[in-house]
Amino acid sequence: MVPAWLWRVIPEVLILYYLFYHLGSLLRETPLSLFFKWLPLFFLLAGTSNFLGFRELKLFWNLLIFAYLGGGLIVFQPELRRIFFNRIYHRGETVRDYFFQNEESRGEFIDSITLACQTLSRKRIGALIILERNNNLRDFIQTGVVINAIFSPELLFSVFLPDSPLHDGAVILRENRIVAAGCILPLAESTEVKKLVGTRHRAGIGITEQTDALALVVSEETGKISLAVHGKMAWDIEIGALKKMLKILYKRV
Repeated sequence: MVPAWLWRVIPEVLILYYLFYHLGSLLRETPLSLFFKWLPLFFLLAGTSNFLGFRELKLFWNLLIFAYLGGGLIVFQPELRRIFFNRIYHRGETVRDYFFQNEESRGEFIDSITLACQTLSRKRIGALIILERNNNLRDFIQTGVVINAIFSPELLFSVFLPDSPLHDGAVILRENRIVAAGCILPLAESTEVKKLVGTRHRAGIGITEQTDALALVVSEETGKISLAVHGKMAWDIEIGALKKMLKILYKRV
């Protein structure tokens, strides 16, 4: 005969598993992922403590979980708002719906963007180019000037010319279109990053910490090309290597 307590525990475990699984999928590869990893452990310890009859610890665990969740809501408020905006209000507006129709068009775009980076690098013109993937970048697009034009190396080059009023901001690309230019991006806050790189590279790392976008950065001082993804930067990339990396990364995910 199955114990009575088991009939109560099994539904609770299944419900919590369902909630944590979907919450984990929603927060995967976002700044909240590390915060979320500790939450199931707290619930497990609280449940085990309660099951073993440690009633004196019940208040402690309740306060700990409440404080942990409350602190997370306050600290990660901007990220939560952005995730909610992207996944709920604009869940139909992800790159999955309009990404390249075939491999040939994707390959042609990658050839064009690497050619543009090579030209910017040779002339030592600083540039910050953001390639949107799954996460909608509408919040950041609204900080710049909407262009919505078919991508071409010449157009990108003209945007980043020193005399251009938009050259200090970021250009955001969606598939093979330049959506906006002169966009303002969040800066990486790591102390180590602040010491090593300038604002353009910090912005490239910062946007990839908060979204799954790719960030191409051309240094104005050295002409070197770097690529940021998931908050990590690959420095001083050769054109051939850059093309290979984009073929792997810039696709449906």
